[in-house]
Amino acid sequence: MEKAELTVSIEPDRLDVLNYFLSQENTTAQKELDRMLTELYEKKVPEQMRGYIDSKRKGASAKPKRLAATAPRPAPASVPGKQAEHTKEERHEQ
Repeated sequence: MEKAELTVSIEPDRLDVLNYFLSQENTTAQKELDRMLTELYEKKVPEQMRGYIDSKRKGASAKPKRLAATAPRPAPASVPGKQAEHTKEERHEQ
C-alpha cells in the first residue's frame, strides 16, 4: 500500500533525549508518531468514512456499506393457497 509522507521538525537535542527515553520502552519516535496518527485518524474521521476508505483500499466496491432494506414478509393468511386450506379445515371442525 502506498503511503504519504509527513514531515515533522524538532530540535536535535530534544530528539536525542526523546530517543533515549523511548529506547528504554523498546519503541521509537517513528513508531509513536505512527500510533498517534492512527489514533487521530480514528478519532476525527467518522466510522462510515473509514469503512469506505478501507473498502476502496481492499478493492471492494467504492460505495459505503448500507443496511439492506428488507421487504416485509406476507402474513401466513395472505400466502396463496394457505387461506383456502385454512378455510377447509375450519369447515371440517364445524
